Amino acid sequence: MIPADMPTSTKTSSHPGGCACGQVRFRLTREPMFVHACHCTRCQRETGGPFAHHAMIEWSAFEVTEGEPSHSQSPTDSGAKHWVARCPTCQTAMWNEWGALGKAVTRYVRVGTLDNPHALPPLAHIFVRSKQAWVVLPAEVPQFSGYYNVQKTWPAESLARYEAAKAALKTATKNEAKPAASKPARKRQIQQ
Repeated sequence: MIPADMPTSTKTSSHPGGCACGQVRFRLTREPMFVHACHCTRCQRETGGPFAHHAMIEWSAFEVTEGEPSHSQSPTDSGAKHWVARCPTCQTAMWNEWGALGKAVTRYVRVGTLDNPHALPPLAHIFVRSKQAWVVLPAEVPQFSGYYNVQKTWPAESLARYEAAKAALKTATKNEAKPAASKPARKRQIQQ
């Protein structure tokens, strides 16, 4: 179960963040839908640390405010791949996107790239079966051997936000795919 003092996710916020050199800046315009720490061996390898600390935010509540990230594909333990947004200069990994680039419902923002990472502690720890033995987790934060059941773990409000973002992305994608409406050809008037 989620701690009672979890931040209200509908609250607007401005969690700014960016890369190490400052070329790419971004912000979360709402509180995240959920925050977790992943202790899988893939996240350990990708981050070079004992876990990855992710704030999940819908695509529509995330914006790049300065610069333009580059993207690279990284494999996952499931065999799928995800996109990692990096600064093209300093190569800081700032967020992940699962699925087609630019078509992911959720951005998995690496909390350590936020200006105030302490504001978003993990609400759950996942893949603790491969956690480093010296990492001690707080007993009051839910822990899962593998991944968790999102439907049972995320607050109802966050699940609703995810579904709304999914529907909005589907609509936006459909609108992008439609060919531009052709305008009737205007007859040129010949002036005599």
